[in-house]
Amino acid sequence: MSQEIPENRPHLKYQETENLIKDINDKLKKGEVTEAALSTDEKVLARVTDGIYRQPASALRELISNAYDADAENVEIQTDVPRFSNMIIRDDGNGMSVESLTNLIYHIGGSVKNNSSRRVTGITDNQDVTRSPIKKRKLIGKIGIGLFSVAQLTREFTIVTKQRNTDYYLIADVFLNNYSEQQLDEYEKRGSSFETGQVKIRTEHTENTLAHGTDIILKNIKKSARDQLKSVEVWMQESSIESDEPTTTKTKTLVDTPSFHIGCSHNIDDSEIFRDPSIPWSDNDEPKDKFAKLYSSIVQRAATTVAPRLETDLDNYLNMIWTLSLSVPIDYIEIHPFLLTGNDYPSVYKISNLPKGKAEEIILLPNESISEKFSLKTPVTSTGFNVRIDGIQLFRPIKFSNIPSTHAAVKKPILFIGSANPDLSKISKTDSGGDLAFEAYILWCPRVIPREHNGVILRIHNASGVLFDSNFMKYQVAEHVIKGQLTIEIFVRQGLDSALNIDRESFNISHPHYQIITRWLHEALRQVIGKYKEIKRSVTSSNKDEKNATFSGNLDRIVKDVSIIVKKDIDDIIPVNISEDNVQFNNDNSGTLFIKKSDFSSWSESSKSRSISIQYTEQKTRAIIQVLGLFDLLDNLTQQRQSELFQAIVKVLSTEE
Repeated sequence: MSQEIPENRPHLKYQETENLIKDINDKLKKGEVTEAALSTDEKVLARVTDGIYRQPASALRELISNAYDADAENVEIQTDVPRFSNMIIRDDGNGMSVESLTNLIYHIGGSVKNNSSRRVTGITDNQDVTRSPIKKRKLIGKIGIGLFSVAQLTREFTIVTKQRNTDYYLIADVFLNNYSEQQLDEYEKRGSSFETGQVKIRTEHTENTLAHGTDIILKNIKKSARDQLKSVEVWMQESSIESDEPTTTKTKTLVDTPSFHIGCSHNIDDSEIFRDPSIPWSDNDEPKDKFAKLYSSIVQRAATTVAPRLETDLDNYLNMIWTLSLSVPIDYIEIHPFLLTGNDYPSVYKISNLPKGKAEEIILLPNESISEKFSLKTPVTSTGFNVRIDGIQLFRPIKFSNIPSTHAAVKKPILFIGSANPDLSKISKTDSGGDLAFEAYILWCPRVIPREHNGVILRIHNASGVLFDSNFMKYQVAEHVIKGQLTIEIFVRQGLDSALNIDRESFNISHPHYQIITRWLHEALRQVIGKYKEIKRSVTSSNKDEKNATFSGNLDRIVKDVSIIVKKDIDDIIPVNISEDNVQFNNDNSGTLFIKKSDFSSWSESSKSRSISIQYTEQKTRAIIQVLGLFDLLDNLTQQRQSELFQAIVKVLSTEE
């Protein structure tokens, strides 16, 4: 069992940090190894070594976040696909100094951006600890937690880091401890901190003083993580079913295998499961083209399936790539939504922040962007941050043009824009959580592709540990059809980060900021649903009028053609008026033939609820009467016989299947 660290921690940790820095510096030029114990700042953070993160993607996401915070422009990840035995995460960021690495060792889980007493030169901006030192990026990670999230993948890894203008690499071999639940409980009862592992630190001389960045080398990846990335469970189920089926039925299995996957080569119980890969790109494609083809392949699946789903269309490895592309602060695959102009969306709708407000239509000029029109402050320029995994460059997989349509009445996407910056100055920070500012778009489209993009995603400084929430932060109003056609991104510029739970994949829903955003979203959804219904009614009415006009025009053309055949003038066509007036037969100066509307309704066999069907029956009846008139077949009929004839025609035309 690891030794318990004395409870008088603040002074002792400061002294330990200073001693370790001195020891490393003394041994730096000698090439000797310094050994130290890893320890947490708070007892609960030691649970990080037992894997609080749920998926391999979570661990890689945190390492990518650390690279972003370190001002990296490029992150290159090699997963050793399809074996996944070892992984390398390499960035060209600022690298770590002896001081910053030592700070990390003794403050696992500590956040330099929240505690000024732990500031270490080079980790954050000297004037603003919430920003990176060179590019002044808003920090998105949590120092320490991100690094040790790799416990999900392995308990043995190496950090190779170097700062610019130094002549050595700083190398730390890290070994994380395993803790049983009982051991953790014992430490917590005593209220003490404890060791989470050991580290051996050494240096290696280099002539390349300009090099900078950090490599994280993950060794001996856990079998559970390897099997998950290989999608072994899916292939085992398929193989098991195939082996149990008679030879004549092996052409079809009951397991939905992924449409796109990296294949499988797995041995179990002296038998091998082998599947050739099915990926939508070729090895010769450029990194950015590979991801574009992955995205396109999912969209194209919409032609053969009702709702493409990442869960079934991609294996676990490709799913991980897609998940990371949604999480980390990278560029959109096409364009940031706030850079869309009037050429893309001639009009958008502004979400009102007034009580019981309504979404208002806003007209955009052809080259006027949404960001300009609404004076939005969310950064829309390129992030200057590139992430590549096994030669695939990631982009945020959300597009706002060429969205697949359906046969629904409303065919074009509808975009809603909203923002909020509530004045919380009169409320104590304890109750308000501090300042809060965010901007958002709500996209309605006929089909959300893939299905997992249906919902709302919260981005703090353009990054997210949480994917789309299909429950829309527990929005209770039914409207399931409309809700199933919405994609929402909320960009939080200020606040909310303190509501993130330790795993960064969930929120403290009782936090004031989370509650404010929830109320805003639910009010916005009310406006969106109301406006969509209004638009749909207008489109439906317009379509009905257009269809009715086309149908009526076709009937008029047929009647006119008949008049030509029987060699009569157009003026000879009898005007037929189905109205509420009393029935009159050719006894007015216009020669119009009137049919009482109430009589017509009583004759009709159509369902009373099918107004369109009744309307078409009226038009057909009118055309038939006009044709009969052109053939002079009404002249010798009494009014009574005409009425009986019209009634028979209406009954025949309105009879339904």
